[in-house]
Amino acid sequence: MESETEKKTTSFIHINPRMLPISVISSTETENSLAKNEDARTEEEIVELAINETGFGKFNIKVTAICFLIYLNISLSTVCTGFVLPAAACDLQMTTVDKGLLSTSYFIGSCFSSLICGFLANLKGRKWILIVSLFLQGNADLLQSIVSNYWTIMGLKFISGFAGTGQLITVFTYLSECIPMKQRKSLLSLMEFFWISGHGVASALAFGIIPLEFEFQRQFFSFRSWNLYILICSLPGIILGFWLISFPESPKYLAEMGSNEKLLQVLIEMYEQNYRKSAREYVEKLMNSENTSLIKLVNRSREKTVIVNKFSFFKEKLLMELKQTKTVLKLPLLKNTCFACFTAFCVTASYFAIYLWLPEIFQRVVEFEDKSKSETLSFCDVSRDLHHSMKNKEIDPFRCNGTVETKVFIYNLLLCASCVPAIFPVLFLVARYGFKILLAITCLLCSGVVLGLYFVNSSLQILILLCVYLPLISVCITITFALFVSIFPTNLRSSGVTLTSLSSRLGASFGNIIFSYLIEQYCFQFIILITLLLVVAAVSTMIIHER
Repeated sequence: MESETEKKTTSFIHINPRMLPISVISSTETENSLAKNEDARTEEEIVELAINETGFGKFNIKVTAICFLIYLNISLSTVCTGFVLPAAACDLQMTTVDKGLLSTSYFIGSCFSSLICGFLANLKGRKWILIVSLFLQGNADLLQSIVSNYWTIMGLKFISGFAGTGQLITVFTYLSECIPMKQRKSLLSLMEFFWISGHGVASALAFGIIPLEFEFQRQFFSFRSWNLYILICSLPGIILGFWLISFPESPKYLAEMGSNEKLLQVLIEMYEQNYRKSAREYVEKLMNSENTSLIKLVNRSREKTVIVNKFSFFKEKLLMELKQTKTVLKLPLLKNTCFACFTAFCVTASYFAIYLWLPEIFQRVVEFEDKSKSETLSFCDVSRDLHHSMKNKEIDPFRCNGTVETKVFIYNLLLCASCVPAIFPVLFLVARYGFKILLAITCLLCSGVVLGLYFVNSSLQILILLCVYLPLISVCITITFALFVSIFPTNLRSSGVTLTSLSSRLGASFGNIIFSYLIEQYCFQFIILITLLLVVAAVSTMIIHER
């Protein structure tokens, strides 16, 4: 049996819908399919042994570096929206609701991506979908920096969300399939650090660029500091796309597609870069091993490559996925599926209801603080004052006379710093308390922190509570995906995680919408709603049955 710690660490491989190897997801209804499934598992084990024989060195460091940077790029692309909203409000004539719709379009795109890109990664390859997603996201963000139309930017944000999630559901798989088993768990566990780093990079770039005062104006074109900010944030995706072209395809994907000759070539390339030895030595190492499977792998590479019909392969996978989805929506798995989806929706809605809006929240706090000169400053007073001023036309509804304050960037950097200490104790806490209990406890703690926002009376207290809330809710997000992997049978895991991932994306969209619609007139109701979502998540987590 796996220990809880092993479950936690290996779960990073399955955070996203299509991370399971194809060989794990196979039908068990007939003798032929059972035999096929057994052969597939054997094939996976052979490739695993061959990867371990390539060692760990320069090749693995390069793969790890680019995967870490891709994950940072996903975070950067997501978080930068939060800094653009207050900076571009005047130029794009955006109300709070308009801002909410703009940021939500990113997550609506991600909902479609979670259903499509997994199949494309299995059909065309992990490297292929990563390259396409990087270029698509990078160019969509680049175009956002040079257009001045709200609806055009919304459409590009949809594309960016689609492509960003394409990277998200593939990068863990690509990394895990190119790294020896001994180093895999620790490297996958470090991925969360680069999500936080992406937030930090977004904050630092915003700090250095957005306050700049310049303008390039033509009849149908304008370019300001927030345009430059988006432009610079788009470059990592394009640069990483070009860099990834020089990398090989995942060995496990090549094995699944029957590309035996290419598979051995990739394994030799890994060995040569890691040990700086010749290809002949690696082949001899496999042939002289006592494992007949490795000898078979070398001999098979000399045979004619088995050509897999990709259309038939895709059709088979699609039908299998639909069949498995139907199974997880029936008893006895229906209860777990429903409550896992409730948990995913509630936790993610609570996370993104505040996370992407942090620059907007701090901007309002700083403006209210400068305007009122009062010793007391409550979270809801800030929003009520803004709504009252707009209603009475005391200020421009698009806030054209204001600038993004320096404190906004400093506060966000402090929030990033507060998340770092929470990353490393997670493994220890999971091993001690388990997924369910730890997730339920952190959800309840988050609900208490959110409720506390209603009672604070200074900007410092708001900052402190958010510095507590963000690490806790980030831990919740990490544990939910780890928990969902453990509650579904292995052969149905992909379908189960697909449904929960889709629920989490819908939750992200919902969280963005409720902030934009409720924060100004119904701030107390907003706080209560987020609190209730977290309580519901805690309760539904405890009802889930772990296998």
